[in-house]
Amino acid sequence: MEAQPLQVTASYSYEETKKRPTVAVIGCGPGGMFFLHAIATRRRTMEEAGDVKGLERLPDVTVFERSSSPGGVWKTDREFKDYGTGKKKKSDCANMYEALWTNGAKENFEFFDYTFEEHFGVALPAYMPRQLVLEYFMARVTRKNPNFFDNVYFDTTVVSVKYDDTISKFIVVTRDNHSQLFASVEYDKCIWAAGENGRPNIPNAIECLLKSGSFLGKRIHSSNVGNFKEDVQGKRIILIGDAYSAEDLALQAIKLGVERIYIISRSGLGVASYMSEWPHDKVEVISEVMPSSVIQGGHGIQFKGLEYNCELDKHEIDEDGDTINLLDISTVVYCTGYECNIRMLDEDLRKPLTNYTPYTALPSDWKMKPNMFSELYGDIVPYPSLSCSAQNVQLEIYRYLLISNPNMMYMQQFGDSPLFEADTSSWLLLGYITGDVEIPSPEVMRKLNEKDILEMMDIHSMRERLDANYAEASDITLEDEEGKEHWSTNILDQRILAYEKEGEKYSLRCNARDMKNSSYPVDIGSFEKLNRKGEQYLINSQVTWINRLNLQKGKYTFRDGDSSKIQSIFTDQVAVPLRKLWLDLKESDYNDLVGKGEMLDNGSRVGLPQVSPTDGMAVPSTVKGKTSESAHRGSAGHGWTVVAGKKEEPGIKGN
Repeated sequence: MEAQPLQVTASYSYEETKKRPTVAVIGCGPGGMFFLHAIATRRRTMEEAGDVKGLERLPDVTVFERSSSPGGVWKTDREFKDYGTGKKKKSDCANMYEALWTNGAKENFEFFDYTFEEHFGVALPAYMPRQLVLEYFMARVTRKNPNFFDNVYFDTTVVSVKYDDTISKFIVVTRDNHSQLFASVEYDKCIWAAGENGRPNIPNAIECLLKSGSFLGKRIHSSNVGNFKEDVQGKRIILIGDAYSAEDLALQAIKLGVERIYIISRSGLGVASYMSEWPHDKVEVISEVMPSSVIQGGHGIQFKGLEYNCELDKHEIDEDGDTINLLDISTVVYCTGYECNIRMLDEDLRKPLTNYTPYTALPSDWKMKPNMFSELYGDIVPYPSLSCSAQNVQLEIYRYLLISNPNMMYMQQFGDSPLFEADTSSWLLLGYITGDVEIPSPEVMRKLNEKDILEMMDIHSMRERLDANYAEASDITLEDEEGKEHWSTNILDQRILAYEKEGEKYSLRCNARDMKNSSYPVDIGSFEKLNRKGEQYLINSQVTWINRLNLQKGKYTFRDGDSSKIQSIFTDQVAVPLRKLWLDLKESDYNDLVGKGEMLDNGSRVGLPQVSPTDGMAVPSTVKGKTSESAHRGSAGHGWTVVAGKKEEPGIKGN
C-alpha cells in the first residue's frame, strides 16, 4: 500500500493556512478528543461573530491514535485485526474492564455544553457503569459535528517524537499498523495526550518473586479481568494496591461470590484503606507490607513489614519485622495502576514527566501557617527534601508546559476528576497555542512552581505527603487529657473532614485559575475563592468520601449511600438514589435507567442506573436520537510521506 502526502483539511486559503500553527496530538482518548472539541467550539463561536483574525489563529491539528477507535481506556476492546495476516492480535493498549463503575460523582465530569439531562432525558444516580460514560462523552463531541474524527489517524502508532532546534520543529515518525509503512512529518507544536493510564504497571520485584517462587495461582493486572468470575468465585484472592481499582474490583469480586479478599497496601493511604466496612466482612486490608516469599508449595505468599526510607523516598522491607502468611491463594490481581505511555518521546521530552526530583529550596525560615493541628504538633521542621512524587509535582513542567520548550505540552491529571481536567486543560492548551494565554518566561514558570509548593505545604493533608517529618508527627497516636483518643484520630470528625477537603479544594482552585485564564465557558470562581458552582463541586466529592467512611454492615457499598446533596452545577438536578442495593444489580437490570425504589434501612432510597449490556455507543430505548449510533472510525486515508523503503522496526519503541 503506497502512502500519499499528508492531506490537510482546512476551510481557508493556502496563505491563511500557512500562518496557522501545526500541532501533532498523540492519542485520541478523552484528552485528544476534548482538545479537538475545544477547537470546534471556539471555531463555531468565531464564525458566528465573524472573527476572521481569531479563525486564522486556530491551529491545524493532526491526531494520531494507535487503536482503531476513539475513547482511550474507557473502551474494553482488547483485540485488533492484523491486516497483514487477517488474524486477531491482542492489543497492548490499556483498557478498562467491562463491569467497571465510576467511583466518584458523575456530576463532577458533566459537560457545560451537553448535560446528562440533555443526553439521557432522565435523572440518574451519582455513579454510572463505564459504558454509559463512554456513550455520553462520545455523543457530546459528535452531536454537532458528524465528521468530528476526520483528521484523526486511527491504527497509527507514533514511533518517535524529537524536537529539531535547527528548524524549530517537532519531527514525528509514525507507523501505519495495517501496511507497516513509516512516515515522518514536521509540526510546530506537540501535545502528548496518550494518557497517564497508558500501559499496565506490573511491579517487577513482586512479579519476579512470584515467578521465581513458583506461585501456582493466577496473576493478572486490573485492566485484564475479562474472566473475573472464573478467577474469583469461591476463591481467596489478593489485590496488590489500595487505590480506586482495588476498591472497585473488591466490590465486583464480592458480587461474584469471592470467599476472601486481602488488599495489600504499601502506604495505607489509598481509598480502599479508608473504607469503614466491606460487604459481608469479606475484605481485610493489610497495610505497610510487601511479599517476601512464596510458601505452601506455591499456594501461599508470605509478607513482611515495611519501613520508610526518607533518604531514598521509598518503602523497604524490614527484614527484622513481623511476617504475615496468606494461604490458599488462587489469584493475585495487580491493582498497581499504569505507566505513562511516553516511550515515543525523545529523552529530553520524556524525562520531565518522570523526573520527580525532590524539592530542596524551601526557605530556611519557612513556617507553616497556624491551623488546628499546630497545638498538637508545634512547629515541625521540614525534612530537607520534599517528596515531589507524592503530590505529582514535576519541577520542569508548568501547567502542562515543558518549561525548557513550551512548544511541548502534556495532558496530565492532578485531581480526582480526570475527564473534567482533560476538558478544562484543553482550553488552556488551545489558549497557549493561539496566543490568548500568555506563556511566562522559564524563570517565572519555575518561580510559580515553587510558589505552588509553598501553598501545598500550608495544607495539612498535602504536607503529610510532601514532608516526611510532618508525616511522622501526624502518625503519632494522640490522647486527650482523659486518656481517650484525640479528635484528630477520628476520620469522621468534622475538623478532619474540613482539612481533608482543603487538599482537593487546592486542586480545584488551580483549575479555576486555568479556567479563568483560558476563557473556559464555565466559571467556578478563582484561585482565591470558589463560587457557588465550585463549592457544589467540592460538596459532590465530599459526599462520596463520607459515604465510604460511614458504611453500615451487611451488603451496603458507598454507592448505596445518601446522594441527596449531590447535584449538577449546571441544572441543579439532584442525583437519584439506587433502586436496588448495588450488589444486587445484574447486567440484565441495565434496561431501565431509574425507578422510584423502596426505602432502605439507612434512610436512603435506591434507584437503578441501567444501560444496554452492549458496549460502546448503544443507545437506551428511552433516549434514541440523542446520541450518534456509533463512534466514527475515521479517517483521512493515512496519507503521509513514506520514509523510503522502511518496513523494519526502527530502534525507538512505539507508543
